[in-house]
Order: sequence, then C-alpha cells, then structure tokens
Amino acid sequence: MGALDAVLNEAGSMFGISGNKVTALVSSFLSFVNEQGGGLTGLLDRFRRAGMGDTVTSWLSGGSQNVNPDQVQAALGRDTVSSMANKAGLSVSTAASALAFLIPRIIQRVTSGGVVPSRLPADLASYISGPTAALASGARQAAYTAERAVQKSGFLQRFWPLLAILALLLLALLIWGGRNTTNTVTFNAEDQIRLASQKAAAALAALKPGFSANDLVNALNLEVINFPAGSAQIPSDDYEFLNKTAAAVKAAPSGTVIAIGGHTDNTGDATFNMRLSQQRADAVKDYLVKQGVDSSSIVASGFGDSKPVANNDSDEGRFRNRRIEFSVASK
Repeated sequence: MGALDAVLNEAGSMFGISGNKVTALVSSFLSFVNEQGGGLTGLLDRFRRAGMGDTVTSWLSGGSQNVNPDQVQAALGRDTVSSMANKAGLSVSTAASALAFLIPRIIQRVTSGGVVPSRLPADLASYISGPTAALASGARQAAYTAERAVQKSGFLQRFWPLLAILALLLLALLIWGGRNTTNTVTFNAEDQIRLASQKAAAALAALKPGFSANDLVNALNLEVINFPAGSAQIPSDDYEFLNKTAAAVKAAPSGTVIAIGGHTDNTGDATFNMRLSQQRADAVKDYLVKQGVDSSSIVASGFGDSKPVANNDSDEGRFRNRRIEFSVASK
C-alpha cells in the first residue's frame, strides 16, 4: 500500500469525501509543500508563526495533536486552502476540516525521530500526480503485490522484466479507461442531492453535547439546498433539514455566529446572480429565525459567482458552485 492510503481512506470516511477527491486534496497540499520556500521546514514554520509552536513540537515527538480548520487557514493562508479546495472539488470548509485531520498525520509519518527531511520522501511525492492520483494508489498496491510474489518465487525472478512491462501496460489501460469514464458518465444532480441529504442528516445526528461551532458548520455543509432556477424559494424537501439546523444552531456554544453564504454559477448576468445569491442566503436565515433562532446569531451574505469551488465548464462544476455555504463568522 502507499504510505498514506490508510489515512486517506480514514479521512474520506470521516468527512464523506470520495477517494479521488481526498487524494486530489492531498496531492495539492503536497505540491504546495514542495513549491513553497523551505519545504517541510517551511510548512512547520508557518504553523509556528500562527501560534502553534507547541502543536508542532508534539508532531515532531511522534504525536498527532489535532488542529482545527481555522488554524489550518491561518497557517496556510485562506487563499491557499481555497485553491486546494477548488482543485479537489470540495467546499473550503470541508477541505480545511480534512486538512486539519490529515496534516498532523502526514507530519508524523515523515518526521520519524523528530528529524525533518529536506525534501518529501519518494513514497509521499508519489501522491503528487494530479488527476491520476487515485489510479496511482491502485498501481502502488499492484506493484507491491507483484514484488512480494517475485521475492517468494525464484522461478518468477526470471520473468520479472516481462511482468514489469505487463504492469506498465495495465496502468496505461487503467489511466486511459479512467479518462474515458470521466468523459462518458453523466452527472446526476438528483443522486448527489439525495446522498448529500443522507450525509448531512447523519452528521447532524452525530453531534455530541458540547460540539464546537466548526463541528456544526462541517455537518451543515454536507447538505445541498437545491433552489429552483432563478428562484429564492426554499424547496419543501429541505424544510426537515433546516428544522434540524435551527435546533443545532440554538444548541451551539454561546456567542456563536453562523454566516450563511449564497453562491451561484457563472450562468447569466453577474448582477442578477449577486442579487439572487443574497436573496437565497436571506431566505435561509429568515427560515431559521422563524424556527426560533436568534437573528443576531446569523448573518447572510450573497457572493454571486465570485467564489467558485469548481470549474463552471461542466454540469457537475456548476452544480457545486450553486450552493449555500455555512461558516463561523469572524468576531
């Protein structure tokens, strides 16, 4: 297996992210580590400058002390996290939460004995592979299995060069097939909405007493409120979710302020989109207030098509950009 495969699987399961997306997120993060000044040392210095020196010390001592999404954005930069989220097709809040889980575990794996390598080890650098990252993970597993088989059989050692060529051919076919599948599979918005609702309901139900504001918004952002085209009328299918949202917001820590952001794709007039996104954010706020949420604990803003999280050139990208996004408002 690849050095991070188990951690990626755990993160995907925890945050409801597909294998391809969590791999793309890690690929983007490791690319950033390589490209920024100082490599891994530079990365750790970013966390120190953000006031997390004790946390970095714990990582170098073999621990995996957690950080929160706000701390990740403070260390890496909000624009950097937004760019990583965009490349992975995730919301910024989901990407930041996943990185908060992943980064300590990645550092723990590459700083054995507290020694920070001058460059990424080869087994981690192999994850920097763009759109073929998920396939590369499968190829690593196949190569490992083949290598073990050769080691166990002296007879097979004679045929290792042939087996290596066959493995390369198989990888090429997988990559080609993966590209063709990407081009031919039709994006189904209804399926995505249904799955999102299931994940959001489960996440809200899993919130334990004393949950944090970040726990709350991470759960809320799993839902997709699918407004009708050109309308700010909340679909009746979302009433149950918003009723649960209201109850959760009322149970949030005292002083919590939740920001509701309305976003659109780039279809149509930008001025109209800005106005529509504000109306949709206001509609969600108004509904929550009617369910007993204190209006001072919610702010609503419309951003139109100014903050995309995906490429607007595809149905799936436009679908992901048309969203209501929850966040913890800055005080």
